[in-house]
Amino acid sequence: MTGLALYASILLPMALSLAAYVAARRSTQAAAYISAVALLPLLAVSSLSLFGGSRYLGSAGTGLWSIFSLYLEPYNAAYVFTVALVGIMVAIFSAPYMEHRAEELGVRNTTFYLTYGFFLGGLAGAFAAQNLFGIYIFIEVALIASLFQVLYYGYGDRARIAVMYLVWSHVAALLMLAGFIVLYLNGVTTVPVPATAAGALPRNLLYLAVLLVLLGSFIKMAALGVHMWLPYVHAEAPTPLSALLSPVLVGFGGYVISIVALPLMPRSWFLPLTWYGIATAIYGGMMAYTQSDIKRLFAYSTVSQMGYMILALSLRNVFGLTAAALIYISHGLGKAVLFMTAGYFIMHLHTRDIDRMGGLYGYNSALAGAAVVGFLNLAGILTIGMISEITLATALVKTYLGMEYIELYIAFAAMLVVTGIYAFATIRNVFFGPPKIGGAGPYDAALVAIVSTALLSVLLFLPPMSSSLWTNISVYVQNRLVPVGL
Repeated sequence: MTGLALYASILLPMALSLAAYVAARRSTQAAAYISAVALLPLLAVSSLSLFGGSRYLGSAGTGLWSIFSLYLEPYNAAYVFTVALVGIMVAIFSAPYMEHRAEELGVRNTTFYLTYGFFLGGLAGAFAAQNLFGIYIFIEVALIASLFQVLYYGYGDRARIAVMYLVWSHVAALLMLAGFIVLYLNGVTTVPVPATAAGALPRNLLYLAVLLVLLGSFIKMAALGVHMWLPYVHAEAPTPLSALLSPVLVGFGGYVISIVALPLMPRSWFLPLTWYGIATAIYGGMMAYTQSDIKRLFAYSTVSQMGYMILALSLRNVFGLTAAALIYISHGLGKAVLFMTAGYFIMHLHTRDIDRMGGLYGYNSALAGAAVVGFLNLAGILTIGMISEITLATALVKTYLGMEYIELYIAFAAMLVVTGIYAFATIRNVFFGPPKIGGAGPYDAALVAIVSTALLSVLLFLPPMSSSLWTNISVYVQNRLVPVGL
């Protein structure tokens, strides 16, 4: 299909950000709904590719304009689809939340809605970009837009958190860019990077490029050892942005690894990468269990889920790369539900302290049910998360089959157990037990967005949607990603 639809769907949210800015001066709800509607074409285009197998290829021209070439296949469509769907739901959620936050700060929320479309359009563009420099340019647009949201509407010491976010996010982006430049100077300009590029590059330059891209991606994913910034930024960002940063931005690093680094990596690097993914998942889950601030708990949970994604990418087979895309979807929907739930508590209960919660099922049963579904996505139970974890387990067995890998299986099981422990412990502490807060939670646009996102994550678990997306992703991975590099 024509690439014009792809260009239009990515640029429309940015263009309509100006309309949302004007609308926000009079009505927060109008600005929120404009932001949501602007993402509908992107959702439609990505859905056609993900569920229908449609393919888009767009060229902006030759020479420097080729940097802005775009493509959409079922694999990267899974990422773009999640960006669009979560972006729509968070925009609806933001209507009451940003009105509440603007009143708290005594400011207008015009800047939030001006930057909202640029953040999501830039992120979608980074996933759809075919040129290495195009990936960098689009992700910079997204990073700069989100920086203003942290600075203007965040919590705590907003300026310090914004500087932390600026430094860490741009260190990651510049490391990726350095790796891209090394590849570009040696004739590798587009993605997915073909494995034949490994033979064309001198060994020292090949390793340098891969290491730069991996390190930048690990920082972006907040993997173990370079994760320190994420709990601060995601906990103190305005909650609608937290519901975008954790679900859809951090996984960008995993996508870059899959299309740039993996095809060039020596086989000897994959087993250490497997252990690194498991260690990240276990560490993040253990840290999540110890948190009393619900937003910091969800932030550490993101660290854990990125460990799952690293593990999936390290398994170098069709199931592993398919699992990575499915983990991105399930984590995106599940974590969006949970961060929006935290925002609901902040709006209506004026707390994010888990110790002050309890028995909130009686406060709002619909909210409790949606939050449980959000956790089930992370734990891999009866949601799209279940398909991602079954696919991940299959990938692990296919790559590491035999008793000599028994330690790996034990560690994998421990990873699943840790996730289940912090997920169900949080459900118990927040929604069950003796009620600590009386009254009844209101039914507003925020609750509609939360419940709708949870229901969609269950819907994606059911045929024919689950079977079509799994088949389309895996067929593309088999034909285009595995043969080129793995």
